[in-house]
Amino acid sequence: MKKFFLYSFIIGFCLALFYLFSAMHSLHQVHKSFYYNDKNLSKTYVAWGDVKSNFKDYINANLLDEISNNPELNTELGDLSILAAGLASKFVEYAVETYINPEGLSILLEKEHLTSEIPEPNLTTLVGGIAVMNFQDLNSFYVDFEKDGEKFYIYFDRFGTQWKVTEIGIPKDIFKRLSLPN
Repeated sequence: MKKFFLYSFIIGFCLALFYLFSAMHSLHQVHKSFYYNDKNLSKTYVAWGDVKSNFKDYINANLLDEISNNPELNTELGDLSILAAGLASKFVEYAVETYINPEGLSILLEKEHLTSEIPEPNLTTLVGGIAVMNFQDLNSFYVDFEKDGEKFYIYFDRFGTQWKVTEIGIPKDIFKRLSLPN
């Protein structure tokens, strides 16, 4: 009976280590895809359909909120504000489908020279990944990072034994900073 409990403990411990290392490995692979600007790795470790859907939902909700809470826009457009929101939603859908993909990420990394700000992937960053991982439950975790004083989040979900990026959280006030001056 002691052997049964010992073997059960060893098997449970090994499964827990496998679970943790699979998450660390996926985070490391995403890190490598950013650092080396590797489109193939990003195709493997980013669920682009989920990321696109989450971006569309986030941007559409914020656009609708901005349109409905802007009294100047409502008085200028009147009943056409609903039409404006619909057109903006279609534009967002087109822009997200066009630019949120491995090629768009590659262009962004090249244009913004973001790879110079990312530490080189190595054994230290692989093991150190556990320190930045925030588990929400057994099937998801997120990593937060700061750029220019703003917090961004990358959410991972588990698909079998592999983890993939399913959402990229951007600052809530992004539209206020991106709005055009009057």
